[in-house]
Amino acid sequence: MSYRDPGELESDDFLLLRKARDVGRNAFNPVSGFLVGAAVRDRHGRTFAGTFLESSALPLSVCAEPAALLAAFSAGSRDLVTIAVAGGDPTDSGSDIPITPCGGCRQRIYDTTGGAAVNIRVLCSNLALDRVLDVHILDLLPYAFDSSVLPAAAWKA
Repeated sequence: MSYRDPGELESDDFLLLRKARDVGRNAFNPVSGFLVGAAVRDRHGRTFAGTFLESSALPLSVCAEPAALLAAFSAGSRDLVTIAVAGGDPTDSGSDIPITPCGGCRQRIYDTTGGAAVNIRVLCSNLALDRVLDVHILDLLPYAFDSSVLPAAAWKA
């Protein structure tokens, strides 16, 4: 895992992070006030974004990462190469901690983007976009669980 200065990123990577941060400002977050946005880029350079939808019954919330993945899939895009996540507490301007996907989202990213065979790149940042964690999904989800361990009958139901 490596932290990178945003100035070291390719311009399309920084734009993807900015898109994630900007869509995060549209989060529906009446409980926490936390902002999170995600944006994915496919191999054709198309980008898709999604934001956080919070419910007072927290398990019913929808994280930004699956929202962005669903936006891509809804548009017919499956060959995703990079996902960017940006977020944080908008009242904490001093936080330089990049926001990373939660455990459930790490599994969703792994499952829907090709798993270990693709090992999609994940860019994570804070709201200021001044500190970036540049990793791959297997860095965030080592020893990932996947369908290869399930009996074949589980997929026939």
